Amino acid sequence: MNKTLVLTLIVLSQFFGTSLWFSSNAILTEIATAHHLVSKNLLANLTIATQLGFIIGSLGYSLLNIADRFYANRVFSISILLASLANAAILIPNLSFSIVFSCRFATGFFLAGVYPVGMKIAAHFFPKSVSKALGVLVGALVLGTAFPYFIRSFNINLSWFFIIFISSSLAIVGGVTMLFLNTPSKENVQKININIIPKLFKNKAFKAASIGYFGHMWELYTFWTFLPLLILAYKNEHQINLNVSLWTFLIISSGAIGCVVAGKLALRKETFKVTKTSLLISATCCLICPFSFWFTPYVFLAYLIIWGISVVADSPLLSTLINKTSLKNYNGTALTLSTCIGFLMTIISIYFFNLLLKEMNIQYVFIFLAIGPMIGFLSLTKKSLS
Repeated sequence: MNKTLVLTLIVLSQFFGTSLWFSSNAILTEIATAHHLVSKNLLANLTIATQLGFIIGSLGYSLLNIADRFYANRVFSISILLASLANAAILIPNLSFSIVFSCRFATGFFLAGVYPVGMKIAAHFFPKSVSKALGVLVGALVLGTAFPYFIRSFNINLSWFFIIFISSSLAIVGGVTMLFLNTPSKENVQKININIIPKLFKNKAFKAASIGYFGHMWELYTFWTFLPLLILAYKNEHQINLNVSLWTFLIISSGAIGCVVAGKLALRKETFKVTKTSLLISATCCLICPFSFWFTPYVFLAYLIIWGISVVADSPLLSTLINKTSLKNYNGTALTLSTCIGFLMTIISIYFFNLLLKEMNIQYVFIFLAIGPMIGFLSLTKKSLS
């Protein structure tokens, strides 16, 4: 099968699967209203349910070496089917909070067999250009993250029922599509090997790449989460007319360009050098943030676009390094495990950021996000990855 077609099918299947996460997060208010749910921090709890499900799921997939013991395309397809059913279960009327929470948790849990496994499949098909393939793959996911803001910017009133139904249906299509690809056969791994996790982290190169990824994740999702508030604060400070949702979409989606460009650059230059450059730029953006409210609107928005590009450009490159430095036959487990810990870092970072917001203005809080990319920058050296 043509390589371009293969990558297109992988990207579409992955995009359809992760739309279960992104599209539902954009309509949590409507879901809560439809089921008459009223509780303190309801929306935060439903958001955490999906994140927590993904973390527990990816830990389980890692411990059981599922992505390496079974055919990757079948793991992907079964996981995406179960995730779509859990997502669609919310359509049942008059559910209690615990049931809705469980549905979101289960959706996140089974998505652990979609995102990391999709990266393993892409790495199999493009062994000599992994960074480029993952750049396109992660770039598509960035667009998926940003797309709900694009819809919201036009005040389009779509039924939450319709969004859930379509996202679940597309996810099933993605799962079926993956079955037709000549995806990698199962690795030479027959038994569960729980000891593989400590063995992975004894590998100096894998540990360095993973620390880089964890630092990157400390910044990424917190930046995406609180970006609309930063733009809104600037808008109120300067009393100007800004479409917050549209600019949030443009800034987050600019990261897709960063992923694709960084992936191609890594083919010509050393991957870790391109990764470190991206980490350094995004860390600098964090440190500049307190002064950004002095910028004119055009400079402020240009600055945020640069940040939006650099904050995620290193993501496919770090996954490439993790894939490259993992133990033989266990790259699926390695990618799933690193993703698990990375998403755990996002919860800690978002919680910490939210606490700081109660004590200081938002432009000053973003300084603390620089901790992540700076740790990642320092962990990636030629010596540590050799």
